[in-house]
Amino acid sequence: MSETRRKSRRRHSSDDLPELTSIEKTIAKYLRFQCPTKKGILMGTQVVYFNASKAVECLIESKWSSISTKSSNNGKNPICFSSKHDAVQVY
Repeated sequence: MSETRRKSRRRHSSDDLPELTSIEKTIAKYLRFQCPTKKGILMGTQVVYFNASKAVECLIESKWSSISTKSSNNGKNPICFSSKHDAVQVY
C-alpha cells in the first residue's frame, strides 16, 4: 500500500455562494417553517419535500405581500411582491 493518501479534489469554498440579505434570510426561514411539506421514501431514503405552488401561496399569504388578507403592513415589513409572478421571480 501507498504511504500517502490522495487528498479530496473537492474544494469547499463559500466564495461561490452569494450572501443573503437580512430580509431574504427571514423570508427563507418563514418558508421553511410555514410551507406545508410532504414525507416520502425515495430509493430507500426518507425525504421531506414541498410543492412549489403551495410555497407561492404561502408567500402570497405572508406579511411581505400586498395582496394578503392577513397583511398588516404598518411600516415594519417592506412589501417584496404584489403578485404571484413577483413571488416566483424573487426566488
